[in-house]
Amino acid sequence: VLAMSPLSEAYRNRIRQFPSLVNCCTIDWFSPWPELALASVARTNLADVESSIKPDEYPGVIKMCVLMHKSVEHVSKRYMDEMQRYNQVTPTSYLSLLSVLKTTLRSRYTYLDEQRNRLLIGLEKLA
Repeated sequence: VLAMSPLSEAYRNRIRQFPSLVNCCTIDWFSPWPELALASVARTNLADVESSIKPDEYPGVIKMCVLMHKSVEHVSKRYMDEMQRYNQVTPTSYLSLLSVLKTTLRSRYTYLDEQRNRLLIGLEKLA
């Protein structure tokens, strides 16, 4: 069993170097992830930034991640129908989405914390 992401540059290079990977093999594309699995992966990956999200908003963030991935899958199908071009939506792209979301949440949380501290210091100086 050989598993590679079709989005990586290494995949393209290997296909060019070893054409028999395409000609003599059966490619088994993974079926789309169900929404429950997407939500579970999002919950697991966002667990370390959960404290920076309000508890009543956290389920909505998880739903948003699932909705974004599903909508990209839907638009990719439309893109294929209209433009006759593929846009691969893989589990790796979903994990990348979660990684970008975590990075953004961390940076915004840090920025807002710094701004809050500056405000508090300024108010202390005024008082």
